[in-house]
Amino acid sequence: MTKEFLLMSQRQELVYQLRTLCKKTHWNFIQVTTPTGLVVELEKHTFAGIWWDLAGSTTLDTTIATVTLIRDQVSGPITVFTDEPTIRSQRKLLRAKVDDIIPTPITREVFRPLLEQRLWLYDHFQLRDRTTRKETTHPSIITMGNWQIDRQNFLVTKNEQPVELTPKEFQLLSYLVEHHGQVLSREQLVNGIWGYDILDTSRIVDIHISHLRDKLENNPHQPQHLLTVRGFGYKLV
Repeated sequence: MTKEFLLMSQRQELVYQLRTLCKKTHWNFIQVTTPTGLVVELEKHTFAGIWWDLAGSTTLDTTIATVTLIRDQVSGPITVFTDEPTIRSQRKLLRAKVDDIIPTPITREVFRPLLEQRLWLYDHFQLRDRTTRKETTHPSIITMGNWQIDRQNFLVTKNEQPVELTPKEFQLLSYLVEHHGQVLSREQLVNGIWGYDILDTSRIVDIHISHLRDKLENNPHQPQHLLTVRGFGYKLV
């Protein structure tokens, strides 16, 4: 079965390299030249993965923002090609859930087995997830004391009265629900909710936890559910 990828690049030499590689595999790709074009194409088709060329007019910030936007839409590896990967750019790209950062010009003898391994990994875990879902049902409505969290309809109530949460507050609460009972560090929460590197990690998490406590806990200063684990982070019980 042919695997089709989506390539965002303006460099013809890279396109030529990838076409030569694809002739020897059961792979194909569609090329777009802008991040906007890539987002539009993703709305039309499903791809085995994304190939993103960081060279040219695309900035690192635009790349991070777009990858963060599309990551949940792509059920396959995201590969970034770049001429000179710096430690800073690699760190930010990996935190945005990029799978691999490949220096250009690419070495076909290495890139092909690397991508084959990534594709196997995604197929393997997707199969395992499908099996797990058949065995385990996850309720969309969670009751916790006098709270009720409807994750499917993005609704939260307390004492049967609606509670207005911002999108990020709802995402944070849902993430804590998914990991209830686990201690999560501030960095884990930032990566899980914001998906990329942000300044003052501790403060942004603390502010959102404080807002959730104000809206949901009977006594925000003595919370029963949104607990601080000193020296580690937070957990929901």
